[in-house]
Amino acid sequence: MMTGMINNIFFIIFPIVVYQLLTTTGQRNFFVSHRLSLTILFSISIILCMMFPYQVVSEDYIFDLRQVPMILGALYGGPLVSAVLFLVAAITRIIIGGDGMYIAVLNQLIIAAGVPFLRPMYMRINRLMKVVLVFIISIVSLLFNMLAGHFFFGDPIHDIIEIWLVLMLNQGAITALTALLIEHIQRQEYMFNSLLKHEKMETVSHFAAAVSHELRNPLQSIKGFVQLMKEYDYSRDKQIEFHEMVLKEIESAEDLIDDYLVYAKPTYGQLEASSVSCEVQHVLKIMVPYANGKGVEMHITEMDGNAEILMDRHKFQQAIVNIIRNGIEAMSNGGMLAIAIKSTPSKVSVHITDEGIGMTKEEVRRLGEPYFSSKIKGTGLGMMVTYSIVSQMNGQIFVDSEKGKGTEFRLEFPNLTNSIKNKPASSSEDAGLFIGKLMDKRKNRLFF
Repeated sequence: MMTGMINNIFFIIFPIVVYQLLTTTGQRNFFVSHRLSLTILFSISIILCMMFPYQVVSEDYIFDLRQVPMILGALYGGPLVSAVLFLVAAITRIIIGGDGMYIAVLNQLIIAAGVPFLRPMYMRINRLMKVVLVFIISIVSLLFNMLAGHFFFGDPIHDIIEIWLVLMLNQGAITALTALLIEHIQRQEYMFNSLLKHEKMETVSHFAAAVSHELRNPLQSIKGFVQLMKEYDYSRDKQIEFHEMVLKEIESAEDLIDDYLVYAKPTYGQLEASSVSCEVQHVLKIMVPYANGKGVEMHITEMDGNAEILMDRHKFQQAIVNIIRNGIEAMSNGGMLAIAIKSTPSKVSVHITDEGIGMTKEEVRRLGEPYFSSKIKGTGLGMMVTYSIVSQMNGQIFVDSEKGKGTEFRLEFPNLTNSIKNKPASSSEDAGLFIGKLMDKRKNRLFF
């Protein structure tokens, strides 16, 4: 008996486990998102339960738990699912044959026709009431079988009541536990979706706070200059000076908005094959005056001049500038910032190492999050943009840092140069066409 019951319980849990394995987290709504697949799985569960029944108390009574998936399928799936499960159960029972076949089919028909009417109420009540309801439905269905057996076969109720009580408690408990399992899974899905929604809303609020905080400074400056020019009669030279300051503040605000849009709405289709060393050297020329002003020396420790990747040159330069600027600002007392470009047959890596204050593991983990910065006056927007740009180029950022000892950023990208070198020559496809195809593949990966 125990072996057979355990087998039937496994057959009932089987579709739920398979459903959990095959569906995506956040989309596990029973019989809503995957009605067909769950109907098939529950049908298999019914057939297996009927093919491997078990004896209860007496050898004269063979029992199975087919009604459990039928009841739960009708409650969670509705009339259509219930009708399909009834057809599967009825056809299987007719094929098996034997005494009680007509009673069993009639009982299954009543479940399939009646239980879906309870579905609207079932979906509204709490978990405890759902457990009570499925337990009652299970008991009532077996009461029907017991009474039908009494009227059609003349079985004395006082002789079979103990057996049927065991069956009722057995099936009722398993039905209730299975319903609890489904409710628990759905509750986890609800909590997961709520958490995702909360995180999205939190990201939006962080963006709003970061952008409004940064925009307020140039706007306040613009407002001040406009008020001064309105209240006082300045000379033409002074007005031109104020105009230039206002334009500078407007450009600062535009740059901030561009940074925000890079993260919030990344653009695709602008990637081209470019030399990593050329772009990095260009950035270093730009950053030398700023580094000298902070007492920081920048050195190139290794430079692979042949390394090429698919990039948006302007965005790539922006990402490198953000990291170098952060490294310089992390060395308030001066120091050395080292840059290296290395390549392997599969990837190109850019290493940027500073001797600054470093970061804790928690700070490293949160790099790139909205409104997180290790700097007192920072908003974290620069690193968000950097992570977004590198991601667009199919790259990755790795950070190794220790508090008080400095930080190393390692940017890794697919090596375009070696991909072309390793490709066999063809009379109908030259290197330029191959780059174009690589770019098309890259766009597809990004888009989909």
